[in-house]
Amino acid sequence: TKKKKKATKAKVVTPAASKATTTTKNGDEPWFNFFTKGDEEYTAYMTNEWGFEKRGDQALFEKISLEGAQSGLSWLTILRKRDAYRRVFHGFDVDKVAKMTDQDIERILNEQDENNTRNIIVRHRGKVESVINNAKCIQQLRADHVADEKEKPKHGALDELLWGFVNDKPILKVSKEAHSQSQESKDMSKKLKKLGFRFVGPTTCYSMMQSVGMVLDHPVNSKEWKAAKECLKKRKG
Repeated sequence: TKKKKKATKAKVVTPAASKATTTTKNGDEPWFNFFTKGDEEYTAYMTNEWGFEKRGDQALFEKISLEGAQSGLSWLTILRKRDAYRRVFHGFDVDKVAKMTDQDIERILNEQDENNTRNIIVRHRGKVESVINNAKCIQQLRADHVADEKEKPKHGALDELLWGFVNDKPILKVSKEAHSQSQESKDMSKKLKKLGFRFVGPTTCYSMMQSVGMVLDHPVNSKEWKAAKECLKKRKG
């Protein structure tokens, strides 16, 4: 009799989980060329967005939503559909997304465009519902600030919460080992889940932390890592 294969969990493929620890043999090439493989869109994202600081509730809401959508998929899949996500979720305006209804969900899940799949988001009910749910959680965070008579956060309630896990300052990677989680991402995931957020596991949180510059996770001693180190030295605060 044939043995049944054990089911395995889908892994989130992120730059942090790669085996790269240095730049390529050609020191002028970005370290991430080995997985962007010359794709212009992916290379532009890694060059101009990944690892750069992003602040504000709307920007972070978008990132945590897209990282959640990536779960079990490649980032390039989501990147190519990013404009579709922005269209469907009102540019990730928290208040507008929080008002979305079951009818909106059904409409999204039934959208089709055979000519251009970029125009259609990943039609996963749980992931779609999580974006709307998480928008409501952000609204609650804001309401709690008002109720507790706290000073209005400079960049927003979600921003204050998430950046608080790195004490409002990027962490520069110093280990040559590749990671897909950290203690900070585990703590963040635990807190977010407690607040009712969905699709915010520790790996998803770590991916988000990398992409928004909370963790400067370029391979140690690569030219990108050295540039990030210099920027961190000049950073105020």
